Amino acid sequence: MDDLTLISRMHTAERPPSPETTQTARRRLLAEATAAAGTPTRSRRVAPLPRSKRAIMLVAAATACVLAGVSWTAYRWETRPLYHPEPLADQSGPASTFLLSAADAKTQHASDGRFWHVHRVVGETVVVSSPYHPGVHYTVQLTQDAYSLGAKTAKEFGTLPGSNSPVNGLEWDGPNVNVRPATPADAKAWEADLRPSASDLHLTGPDEERGPFKQEGAELDFGVRDERRLPANPSELRAWILNYATKFDHQRLRNPDLYLFTAAPILLADRVVSDRVRIATYRMLAGLRDVRTIDGTDASGHPGRGVAMRQTTRDYGTIEWQLLIDPETGRLTASQGIVVTPGQKNAGLRPGTRQFFEIVKTAEWTNAPRDSLLPKEVTDPNWQPPVN
Repeated sequence: MDDLTLISRMHTAERPPSPETTQTARRRLLAEATAAAGTPTRSRRVAPLPRSKRAIMLVAAATACVLAGVSWTAYRWETRPLYHPEPLADQSGPASTFLLSAADAKTQHASDGRFWHVHRVVGETVVVSSPYHPGVHYTVQLTQDAYSLGAKTAKEFGTLPGSNSPVNGLEWDGPNVNVRPATPADAKAWEADLRPSASDLHLTGPDEERGPFKQEGAELDFGVRDERRLPANPSELRAWILNYATKFDHQRLRNPDLYLFTAAPILLADRVVSDRVRIATYRMLAGLRDVRTIDGTDASGHPGRGVAMRQTTRDYGTIEWQLLIDPETGRLTASQGIVVTPGQKNAGLRPGTRQFFEIVKTAEWTNAPRDSLLPKEVTDPNWQPPVN
């Protein structure tokens, strides 16, 4: 017996199909042939998935929906407002009384106009090395004029020469960085160096720092759209500012009062906001803790009253941040950081030094012609500075 015959006998022969099976197969063949011959061609329908595969697909879809819902919930949780309007703290101390009086004065002198015009003198006190006498150091104050002009809308401000679209405003610095010795002893050393300029001392200009040295909270660098939407209610304004400060890392501030005291005054002078918002800012500041009243002097020697708050860090020691305010008009006239105890980065400065400062020369609404408030090099492309 050959091998093929042996193998065939080991396998069971296939049974012939039953008559029922044969009849069913014949009917299916005839139906398919009739359909192909007598009806137009249509796109094939996909055969339904087996029950097990359909179950898997349903489970996967449900899982995706759950994960999407969890992700959206997590996003909403991470971006939820951390601060809500709440009653301000007790406003009965001397500092609160002074700030509330400033708010009342601002209410009496509230105004409006087409443009918000600001002129400030920004300054910093630094220790420099003599460019001519090795080993000699002295302290100087750097000052520079800073200007800004803004409107409530870009349409109202208009288009600048050389630009194709309107803008909301313009900021620019004065051309000169001035150097002034901090004390009579510093003046002798500076004069011995033949009164070097900022460029001679390799200084580009003052570092504008209103404090605190930012260890938490974002800069209030919001745009014009948010300026228009700022609430004029003190408690709502407080919550809005703190939520903006925490919108990036979404962590509550360890010292929100210090942040508000040093960040919110930007609304008193710099930003194009309504006087109602400035009034609300004073009332909000009146609810802060650890604020005290002071009698101070600005960098130009003018005395004034104001409020102050202290901050202590390893790098800069203890700095007292001061706001000087005209109680008759409610106008911020100066802000400055006074060294109480120096730290590692300002060890060369004496206690009492005005390390960072600004003098607010002008901060007012005006209806003056726009170009009369802008520098000539902006309004006149052909303008040339005078030759000394």
